[in-house]
Amino acid sequence: GPLEDPMADAPDKAQQRKTPRITVTPKSDIFYEDKLYRALVQDLSDGGMLLLCTREFAPGTIIGVHLNLAPGVAVDCEVEVRHCSDAGIGVKIDYMDDANRKAYQAYLQEFFAHDKLG
Repeated sequence: GPLEDPMADAPDKAQQRKTPRITVTPKSDIFYEDKLYRALVQDLSDGGMLLLCTREFAPGTIIGVHLNLAPGVAVDCEVEVRHCSDAGIGVKIDYMDDANRKAYQAYLQEFFAHDKLG
């Protein structure tokens, strides 16, 4: 059948979270066992993210993620899958080098700054 909108019935957990999260849908790539999977970033926080992907990954799996956060801003990291459901793949950032971490945090801060200004 036609492709369904993956965002349509994702539960809205944003209200219940303690740490602020950005809701974005930049495209990203997941690397696993020499294969490339397209993914959408559903949300980001300092320690992890929620990804939408056509493939499921078991909790504990380490995958590589290439985030296209904004034009000219890309971040590479390794993440550990914490949970996987229809709502997406919840991952914890496992490894991110200094340069990537700097770009990632600058992106988060910029986003939250805009957020607060409303």
